[in-house]
Amino acid sequence: MRSTSLAAALAASAAMLAIAVPAQAQQRSFDIPPGSLKAALDAFGKQSGRPLIYRAADVSGINSPGFRGSNSPERVLAALLRGTGLSSRSGEAGAIAIVRSGNGQSTGAGASPPDLSQAELPAESVEDEIVVSGIRRSLQESINVKRAAGSIVDVITAQDIGKLPDQNVAESLSRVTGVQISRREGDGSNFTIRGISQNRLEINGRNFIGPGNGGNAALETISPEILSSIVVIKSPTADMPEGALGATVNLRTKRPLELDDLVVAGRIQGAYADQADHVGYRGSALVSTKLGDRFGVLASVAYSDTQTLGYSFDAGGWTQTNTIDGDGDGVDDPGLFRPNRFMARIFDRAEQRLTLNGTAQWRPTDQLEIILDATYNHLKRQRNSVNYQVLFNNNDVDATVNDEGTVVAGTFQGVTVRPLIYDEPTDLKSTLFGGSVKWEDDRARVRLDMSYSRGKGSDGGPGASFAYVVVPRTGSVANASYDFRPGNAVPDLSIDANFDPNDPTRYQLLSIFDYDAVTDNKGYDARLDWEYQTDWGILSSVEAGMRYERAELLAADPQNLPVAASLLAAGDRNGDGILTVDELPGLSYGRDYGAFFPGVGGTFPRNLLGGTLDKNAARDGLGLATPDPYDTRITVGPTSIKDVTQETLGAYLKANFEGMAGGVNYSGNAGLRYIDTARATLGYLSPTLTNVIKSDFGYWLPSANLSVDFSNDLTLRLAAAKVVSRPSLNQVSASFVPNTVSMTGSRGNPNLRPFEAMQADATLEWYFAQASSLTGAVFYKKVDSFTVNTVTHEFVPGFSERFGLFDISQPQNGEDGTIQGFEIAWQHAFRFLPAPFDNLGIQANYTYVDSRTPLKDAITGDRLPLPGLSRDSYTLIGYYEDKIFSIRAAYTHRSKYLNSVGGAASGGNTYVAGRGQLDASAQINLTPNLRLTVEGINLTKAIDRQYLGEPDRLTFTAREDRRIFFGVAASF
Repeated sequence: MRSTSLAAALAASAAMLAIAVPAQAQQRSFDIPPGSLKAALDAFGKQSGRPLIYRAADVSGINSPGFRGSNSPERVLAALLRGTGLSSRSGEAGAIAIVRSGNGQSTGAGASPPDLSQAELPAESVEDEIVVSGIRRSLQESINVKRAAGSIVDVITAQDIGKLPDQNVAESLSRVTGVQISRREGDGSNFTIRGISQNRLEINGRNFIGPGNGGNAALETISPEILSSIVVIKSPTADMPEGALGATVNLRTKRPLELDDLVVAGRIQGAYADQADHVGYRGSALVSTKLGDRFGVLASVAYSDTQTLGYSFDAGGWTQTNTIDGDGDGVDDPGLFRPNRFMARIFDRAEQRLTLNGTAQWRPTDQLEIILDATYNHLKRQRNSVNYQVLFNNNDVDATVNDEGTVVAGTFQGVTVRPLIYDEPTDLKSTLFGGSVKWEDDRARVRLDMSYSRGKGSDGGPGASFAYVVVPRTGSVANASYDFRPGNAVPDLSIDANFDPNDPTRYQLLSIFDYDAVTDNKGYDARLDWEYQTDWGILSSVEAGMRYERAELLAADPQNLPVAASLLAAGDRNGDGILTVDELPGLSYGRDYGAFFPGVGGTFPRNLLGGTLDKNAARDGLGLATPDPYDTRITVGPTSIKDVTQETLGAYLKANFEGMAGGVNYSGNAGLRYIDTARATLGYLSPTLTNVIKSDFGYWLPSANLSVDFSNDLTLRLAAAKVVSRPSLNQVSASFVPNTVSMTGSRGNPNLRPFEAMQADATLEWYFAQASSLTGAVFYKKVDSFTVNTVTHEFVPGFSERFGLFDISQPQNGEDGTIQGFEIAWQHAFRFLPAPFDNLGIQANYTYVDSRTPLKDAITGDRLPLPGLSRDSYTLIGYYEDKIFSIRAAYTHRSKYLNSVGGAASGGNTYVAGRGQLDASAQINLTPNLRLTVEGINLTKAIDRQYLGEPDRLTFTAREDRRIFFGVAASF
C-alpha cells in the first residue's frame, strides 16, 4: 500500500545521512566572566540550557578563568574544568554531573552517573544544601528533566516510582499532575490526561501495540519496576509522532551504560489480600554489567503470584417502562425506570504477572551508539465468580417512585432467581522488540530506530466467558422486594419463595453462555531523525525526519449460546427431559466464600450459593465447540471480527532557537509535521459475506514551544499546536457484537475520522529550593468533530429472528467542542525546618478540567461533558526520609465523571461517582545495601459506585481487597 512512499522515505533518509556525516563542531556564544568555579558553572548552565549537578565541597575554593566567545558547550565546559581535577559525565535523568577525576572516574561514553547523595544543583540559591539519596534525589532528578525539556512535561523517576506501592504503570501515572486513572478489579487499568482518553503510549519512544480490544497496551500487565522514568509530554514538538489529543506518555527503561559497572538489585515480598485472606508473593531482580566502558547489558524480571477477592453489586442496567403503577392509584404510569436485576457477585481470582526486560547497549566509538531492547509482559488471571441473580419484571404489587421517575423500592411477583457460576479466565501477553543506531559528533546527530510489537490474548473479563444459565425448576416460584433508599453499597433485598434458593437441586439448565474476547494485534515502527547544530544567530539547530508505522488489529468476540433443548442428547442421563445441575459437567456447587460484602450495611442475602466451574470440562462433556470467530456454526462468529490495517507515513522539519532579549534568556522550537494515514477495514456483513472499506487522511500539524527564563529559578513556557488523534482501531471496524441479555449491541464505523484539535498551553515554573517547585498551568483545546455514540433500535438479520430488536450503539463524527482547565503542582522538601522535621516533604497537585461537547442527555436534553473527564482531581503525598527510615503516603482523588452515553430506554447515561484511594509505603535501611519494606494499597477500601442518570439509579458497586506487601530489598 505504501511501497512508493516508503521508497521515497528511504531515499530521503540516505540523503540526510550523507549530509550529516561531514558535520563540524557546533558553535554557541558564551559570556562567562572570571571568578569562582561555582559561579562559572552556574553561568554555563544558564547559557547552555543544560542543568549541572555537583557537590558544593568539590568546587569550593576553586577559581575559573571564565570563557567568552563561540564554541561547543562540550568544549566550553571542558575549558572551565581544565586543571581543576574535575570532569563531567551525563547523568541518568538528563543532567550533567561534575565529579572528581582523581578516583579513576572516566569522562568517556561508558561513564557511570555519580552518587548524587551529596549533590547540589547550582540553580538553587541555598548554599551547601544537600540532596540526599532516595525520595528527594528522585524528585530532584524529575525536576532536572522537566527544566531541560523543550516542551511542557511532567516526570517521575525510578526512585519516585519505587517508593510507592504501585502494581502497574497506570497506578504510577496517577501521581502525575492532570492524570486520572480508572481501575479494574482493584488495579489501575486506563488513564486520561486532562480529562482526555486519546493519548499516546510509548516505551523508549516507540509505539506500543498491546493486547487490548483496540490495540491498547493493557497497562495492568506492565510492572513499573523495569522503568527508569515516566515522561508525560503535554505540549508536542514537531519531531514527536502524532496521535495524542491529551499527551504522550513515554516509559523509559533503564540503560546499562547509565549505571555503575555492576549493579545487582532485587526484592522479594509477601502479598496479603485481606478479603481473600491469602498470602501470595511478588519479587523482582535486576542485573546490569559493563564489559569495559563501551558495552553493557541489562536484564530485569518482575513476577507476582497472588490471590484476591472482590465483591460487587450489579443492577444489570435499568429499563424505562410504562407498566408500573408508581403512585398507587391503580393506573400504570409512563416513563418510569426500574432495575433489570439484583446481582450479587463474589470474584475469586488467582493471578500471575510476569514482566521481562533486557537491553544491550554498545558505544564502539564516541560518536556511535547501538541499543537493542526487548520487553515482555504476561498477565494470567483465573476467575471463578459467584453470581446470585434476581431478574425483575413489571409485575409490581407496590412501588415507590422518586422525583426523577426512578422506582426506588417495590415488590415484584414471579421474579426469576438464578445462582450462576462463571469461569472467566484472562490471558494477555505483549512483546516489544526495538533497536536503534545513533551517530553524532559536536554538530550533527543521526538516529535510526525500528521496533516490532505484538499484543495477544483472551480476556474473559467480569461477566464474560463461560456460564451455565440455570433457572428454577417448574413449580418453583419467587417474589422479591427491593429498596434503594437507604443508600448503601448494596440495596435491601428480600425473597419470598416456595423453595430454598440455595438448594442446587431445585434448578435446571436454560442455556449456556460461552463467550470470549480474543486479540492478536501487531505493530511495526521505523523512524529516521537528523539534527544539525548551527551558528546562525538565534537558530541553534535544525531537525528533520520521517517515520513509518503499520498497525494490524485482529480482535473478535465470538459467542456460543446453545439452549438446553439442543443439549439433551449429550447430557440428559436420566431421560427426564431436562438437564439438572448434577448432569452438567465441570460444575460443582457447595463452595463457601463467606458472607457477601461484609461490613456493609443493609438487609440482603449474605450467604450465596457458591461453587466452581471448569469450562473446558463442560465443553468436553457436552461436545461444545470452543468459540472460534471463524466458526459459522456458533451464535456469534465472523460478524464479531475486527480486522483493521492502518499505515501512517510522516515527515517533519523543526527549528530550535535560543537567545537573550532584554537581559532575559529564551529558548524554544517551532516546526511542521505532515502525516498521511491509510486505513483498510475488513468486516463480515454476514457469516460468509465480507466487505473491505478503505479510507485515507492527511494532515499538516504545526507546533511551537517557547521557554522564557526570567531568572535561574523562574521559567515561563508557552506552547501551541495542532494535533490529531486517530480513533481506536476497534471503533473503525465493521463488526457487530450483540449482548443478548440486555438486547444491546455495538457496531464500528469504518468512515470515522480522527479527532482534530488546536491547543494552547502556558506554564509558570518556580524552582525555589532543592527538590522543590511550584508550577501553574492553563490549557485550552478546540476539538473539531468530536466522536459521539448514536443509538438506534434495529432489526439485525441473523440475530433478531431469535432474540428480537437491538439497541445498536455506533460512533459517529459529531460537532466541535472545547476542553479547558488549569493545573497547580507544589512539591517542597522542608530542609529549612529543625531536625528531625527537616526530613519531611510534600507533593500536592490539583487539576480542574471543563469541556463543552456535542453530546446530549437523551432524557433531559442537557449538554454532556467529555466521557472519562473528572472536573476535579488531586493528589496529596507526604513523606519522611532519613538515613535509616522512610515513609510515604499518597492519597489520590477524582470527582465523578461520565462513563458512557446511554439512551432513555436503558436508564440514561452511566456516571462513575467520585472516589479517593490511600496508599502508603515504608522502608528501614538495615545496611547501605539491605532494607526492609512494607507497602499498602487501598488502605481505606473505598467503594466504587456507578449510577445511571441520577444517584438513586444505582447500577454498580464494588469493593476490592486491602493489599499489604512486606519483605526485603537489596542492591549492590
